[in-house]
Amino acid sequence: MTKFRSLKGTLAAALAAVAVFGAAGAGAQEKTHLKMDTLAPGSSAYVFAVAVTNVVQKHLPYEIQVSSGKSAVRMAIDAAKGQVDLYLASMAVNQFMENGEAMFKNSPEAPELFAKLRGIINYPIGAYYMVTYADSGIETLKDIKGKRVFLGPPKGAARVVTGQIVKGVAGYEPGVDFEEAKLDWNSAQQAFQDGQLDVYMGLTSIPSPQIEQFATSRKLRLLGIPAAALESDDVMKALNPPGRTIESIPPEIYGDRLVNTAPVATVGSQAGLATHIGVDEEVVYQLTKAIFENLDEFHANAAWLSQITPETVFTSMNFPLHAGAYRYFHEIGLEVPEELIPPEAQ
Repeated sequence: MTKFRSLKGTLAAALAAVAVFGAAGAGAQEKTHLKMDTLAPGSSAYVFAVAVTNVVQKHLPYEIQVSSGKSAVRMAIDAAKGQVDLYLASMAVNQFMENGEAMFKNSPEAPELFAKLRGIINYPIGAYYMVTYADSGIETLKDIKGKRVFLGPPKGAARVVTGQIVKGVAGYEPGVDFEEAKLDWNSAQQAFQDGQLDVYMGLTSIPSPQIEQFATSRKLRLLGIPAAALESDDVMKALNPPGRTIESIPPEIYGDRLVNTAPVATVGSQAGLATHIGVDEEVVYQLTKAIFENLDEFHANAAWLSQITPETVFTSMNFPLHAGAYRYFHEIGLEVPEELIPPEAQ
């Protein structure tokens, strides 16, 4: 009898263990896995992606895999093809893609791909910094003649903007007046720190941890747009797409790491957290809800994130919301502009 009870107890324990491990396995299977694309580490887009990931993974059974370094153009194409779930959206890329312009002028499928993209949140991503080391001998954009300059990844939207700024201020063309470094974001950031670039140009927050990182060993100089060039044809082209602004970077926010003594004028931009129509409505609804029901935690990741509130999420947005995001914003009583209401929700 004792032996029978012992076997019975052993069997019960084994079944209990199976139940526990089975439950754990079921829980693991229920986890939602998402892929997110963003810009290089240290950029405002990367900080935003980390903030989203931290909050969402804490409050939901979601696992978000973040990849960095692609251009905004590549991210939009990959998202439209369903190869990534969340990505950094550029309002300028949206315009170019929808109309088959700029880098999409030879891509007849671009408007069809654009129709698959959906917005979640828009936010001020920062400004286009044009950075050189203080001892480089470069004091203005006119001094980059013959130098090695990173404008942004080839075929990327950032390269279009910085190229327009350089032409508007100095009249220079890449490959003619200066050497263009054709690199991705991550490689360019490292190349600048290694002294392989004379000038680095990129979009990041004000202030920016990326710029602070650049200045750890040597002082920097920011190159800007002089007042006389702000209304030049090419600078105006840079300011024309949706979400573009004129920004002023105050040098004092970087302490003694900059040699600039006056505010530096440049182009600013709005960006967005976006997705595509293939991502489930409930997944995006819960993600959006998790962010806005835990805004204090979200804002704690970086001071500039405090600019993001429910009242600012539609600023400069030029594509429809995802049905899940629309459902959440409609639920909390936000008035969604008619042009942002997704066809799926009408």
